[in-house]
Amino acid sequence: MNRKYFAITIVMFLGLFSAQAQTPVWQGKGRIMVSSDGNEHDHDDWAATPLSLALLSAAGLQDKLVLYTYSDHIWGSNQDHPTSPSGLNSYQHMRESALRGGEYFGFSNTKFICAVDNAEVAYKSVSDEINKSDADNPLIIVAAGPMQVVGEGIYRADKEKRQFVTIISHSNWNNRHADNPSKQYWDVHSGWTFGEIQDEFGNVDGGNLNCIQILDQNGGDDYDGLNTDIEKFDWIKTSLARNNKYYKKGAWAWLYERQETCIKNKGKNFDPSDAGMIIYLLTGVEKTNPDMARVIMENPVIKE
Repeated sequence: MNRKYFAITIVMFLGLFSAQAQTPVWQGKGRIMVSSDGNEHDHDDWAATPLSLALLSAAGLQDKLVLYTYSDHIWGSNQDHPTSPSGLNSYQHMRESALRGGEYFGFSNTKFICAVDNAEVAYKSVSDEINKSDADNPLIIVAAGPMQVVGEGIYRADKEKRQFVTIISHSNWNNRHADNPSKQYWDVHSGWTFGEIQDEFGNVDGGNLNCIQILDQNGGDDYDGLNTDIEKFDWIKTSLARNNKYYKKGAWAWLYERQETCIKNKGKNFDPSDAGMIIYLLTGVEKTNPDMARVIMENPVIKE
């Protein structure tokens, strides 16, 4: 399967010729960047980052993912999760998820930046990618953490380049967190929010940035999302595709182990919810579920 027909084929496999089927955001040209947190507060990114990389890999987009900023809670790390059963803290878990994920799924040309280590480097990297953008080389930003890193990068970028940039978010927590600290006794900060980004840059005066807010990928009344029953991810352990030569040996076993680092709902759920934005990017469908991730990963792109 080549890139040209990937999105169409995935939609067909999923049986999504229905009211919810939409045009995928990814149209085969340009670049992608992701910004995630995971170094503080919710530990969903420990699981979502590996799944996001796995999905982008299956779509053959390793060379299109130009930047991945992780640990983008730049105000500090490791308060809510100073240690885990594995002995790793939040900062260390995110390093494992991002860097090992990049190795397992073939992102050798992607620039991985730990934002909490040096926010200025992260800001500049985002603005640099925006400034490379034009009609033939647009940029899609998947915002899977607080909006400060992407917001500051957009602010520092050339105004005329913003019209070629799309930002996607799903989480109201991420949208607001920079100005809505969770722990008043230590997590004190302010920064860009999704609303401020829209108001400042999503108009003619601000450069016509395209801002997309999709459904919460934690699920809803009529869709699972990706924060759902552990059993619905059993395919990662059992699918014959885990032995497909497209994937590096051990990649799927490692992917499942990373899902096990984020168990919620009294031990009933995995939560790689932010990865739902990658499914949306590839399919245009907001009401996601683990089976959609399965179909994408079982049908990897064979590059021509």
